[in-house]
Parts: sequence; structure tokens; C-alpha cells
Amino acid sequence: MNMLATIDLGGTHCRFARFAVTARGLALEAVETCPTARLQDGSAVLAQWESCLHTPLSQVAALVMGVAGPVQDGLRARLSNAPLRIDLNAVMPQFGLRRARVVNDFVCEACACLTPVGEMSRHLLGPADIPCPSHRSPEEALAPVAVLGAGTGLGSGWLVPQMDNGLLRWSPLPSEAGHQAFAFLGREEEEFAAFARERLERPLLRPDDVVTGRGLAVLHQFLTGRELTPAAAAAEGLAEDQPTLRWYARFLGRTCAHWGVSTLCYSGLFLTGGMVLRNPAVTEHPAFAEGFFMAPELGVLERIPVRRYTDTHSGLWGAAWLGAGLAGLPAGR
Repeated sequence: MNMLATIDLGGTHCRFARFAVTARGLALEAVETCPTARLQDGSAVLAQWESCLHTPLSQVAALVMGVAGPVQDGLRARLSNAPLRIDLNAVMPQFGLRRARVVNDFVCEACACLTPVGEMSRHLLGPADIPCPSHRSPEEALAPVAVLGAGTGLGSGWLVPQMDNGLLRWSPLPSEAGHQAFAFLGREEEEFAAFARERLERPLLRPDDVVTGRGLAVLHQFLTGRELTPAAAAAEGLAEDQPTLRWYARFLGRTCAHWGVSTLCYSGLFLTGGMVLRNPAVTEHPAFAEGFFMAPELGVLERIPVRRYTDTHSGLWGAAWLGAGLAGLPAGR
């Protein structure tokens, strides 16, 4: 068998894909999407994969599911921003599934940089001559890779390099960095923080509350007085150079800086998520760089190449890379 099943289970949407492992590496064969709200449990998720992709799971070599939330024992997870719970222990025999693994979705996003998704990413800040992780050789200096993504929630993950009998291998690690306290600077930002705490009914604001869709909606309301949905706030507030775009870009840059300092990801910091991919003006705006280079005296942030994924299926590619390893199949670079 050279077929892989992948699932990217987010708070708003669930994406399903089928990959083939070919002589040239991974090949994406089909992708489908459905609202997460339609899915009640792990069995429903797997049944939806079979229905969408017209393929029995008994025919795949392995399945990897990335879930936007904490994971237990590699087969159980819960979503952070939706009531859905996943437990594959009891349902794998029902579907004839031989190998399966549940991981945090940003473990998948981190592994995506080892696939063609990393090669196609756009350079934003920092050194431009450092090769993507898929092209790094054992002779090059080893440093972690980090990934950060803003959407319904804020996800984070990283890869740690290891040498194994002369071969360079990458070990993916999950993170919940989006749930740390967010740092506000100056009187205006503190006024926004007080406004956001009241609207969101949270005594402590986290990046998950600030640079996600709901955070953007609250920010736009604070700056304009207009109460909109996250999608409408993004369409109105991020369309051109206006206060909402400048504030949001600065907040996202600051969040990236904190994660970069935490991981020392000199092999690259990759950005993804719906807020970033659908609104590229955010990471192109000068306020993003201003927010990122907040602590130049450390000499750390200037060494980090910051890149943005351009493929909206990055999580599925990362899941396929993990699935190939789980099945003992070559995934290529």
C-alpha cells in the first residue's frame, strides 16, 4: 500500500486529503472540506473521510489526524475551540484501519516545511540565504524550526534537529504557546486590553485572544466602534492601510518574536493559518516587522528567517509526511 489518509481538524473547518507515496515523494491526490460542526465524534470524522474521498480506510497504509487542541496517547484529543472529542482506540477496527496517529495540528504544520510546502514559502524577514529545512545537510549548523499560525485559534509547534548515524532527522514537538499571557505596551494598548478583557470576559488575555479572528473583531470594534464578525472585520479592517491593520500586524509580529525567542528557531519561523494566508497584507506591512524586532539588543531575532506558507493545505502535507514515517514509506525530501 502506498496510499495515505490525512485529516486537518480545526475549530471551524475539517479538511480531508488522500496522498500517494511515489518514487518522487508525496503526491496530493484529492482534498475535501466540511464544517467541523457537522462532526460528532471520531467515528463520524473517519466516516466523513471515506465519504468525501470515496475510498475505504482499509486501503490506506496509515492515517494521521492533526487536531487543533491537546492530544493524549497519540489516539485521543479534544478541540480547544469546539466541543468535539476524538478517540480512535475503539473505532480503528470498525474501519479496518491498520495504523493511525493523532497529533496536535501544529505538529503537522511544523512538518510541512519538510515537504514542497516549505520550498514554496515566501521569505519575509531575517536572513534570506538560509535553506529550507528539507534542503539542510548534516554539515550545516543545527537549529530548531518553529511554526506559528493564527486562525480560529493560535497554534504553534516546532521541530528539533537530531543526528542519527550521520543522518539529519527532525523531531516534531507540540506547543500551547498561544495560551501564554500577551504583553501589551503603552497607554493605548492597555486601554485596548481593558476593552478586550471586558468583551471576551477574560481576566488574562493570551495571544489566542488577540491575534485570532475573534481578537481581530474586538480590535476592530475598539478602533472603529463597529461590532462585526471576524470575517467581516478582516474584510473591512485588513483591506488597506488603516489602524486595524497596523495594530493587528504589530501584535502578530510581537507574538512571532516571543515564539522566536522561546525556540531560537534559527532554521526558520514559518507562518500559517487563515488570518495570515487570507490576508497577506498583514505580514507585508511595516508594523509586522516593527512588532517582530522588539528586542534588538538580544541579537536573536535578526538571525531568524521568517517565512510565510503559501499553500493552504500545509497541515495536510505535514500529516502526510508523518504518515509516511508511520507506515515506513519514503516521503522524499
